[in-house]
Amino acid sequence: MLCSTEGPHVDFKHAVNPIDDANESSCQPNRPLKPWKFYNSEIHSAAFCLPSFAKKVIEAKAKGRRVKKRV
Repeated sequence: MLCSTEGPHVDFKHAVNPIDDANESSCQPNRPLKPWKFYNSEIHSAAFCLPSFAKKVIEAKAKGRRVKKRV
């Protein structure tokens, strides 16, 4: 989980640089740049989605409340 209580707000869900227009790493200077085949902005955003139960727990803990466990 990515989180911080210090410094400026960071929106990890939305990339600073456009992903759909991104190319392969420039660490390989002799290879031609190609669009990423298996990664796009939708995949990036989905990586930060949480199931409802997890979201409730995190929100409750952020507000200093306890969450009832289901049996």
